[in-house]
Amino acid sequence: MGVQNVYMLSSVIPTQVKGGKVIAIAGNFETLAADDIDVIYRLCRVPANAVILQMELNCDAIAGFTDANVGLYDTLEQGGAVKDYDCFLDGKDISAGYALGSEINCLETLPIDEIGDQMYEQAGDSAPTPNGEYDLCLTSDAEITAAGTVAVRILMAVSS
Repeated sequence: MGVQNVYMLSSVIPTQVKGGKVIAIAGNFETLAADDIDVIYRLCRVPANAVILQMELNCDAIAGFTDANVGLYDTLEQGGAVKDYDCFLDGKDISAGYALGSEINCLETLPIDEIGDQMYEQAGDSAPTPNGEYDLCLTSDAEITAAGTVAVRILMAVSS
């Protein structure tokens, strides 16, 4: 049986072998009592070459928020079109609320073999977008019938 003595992580993606600068984003917003099905909450912009490390969500109990998704969209300046609306979280019922200490892991849909992929790959693109950014979005496939607070904390790495 042979012995491996090679870099196991991709040497093509610098953040996998050499590390990168960590970007941290934290914030919160309020849903409205009448947010319709397919509402798009644009959380933040992410560089096309960023690698997602962690994404957590806390929220109040929000009636109707029974089918939450987290994914990537083109920026509004690029037309705002969906790239992959549920590449990170798909169909999660968050209506009961999640207090600090009971966060939702918003990467639960991410396949293990896609850990370390750059955002443009998560978006289904073969190369970074022309402006080099995407919008990270939370969406709902169900009608939200109560107002409430949603908070997110996101960590990503970008090649330095």
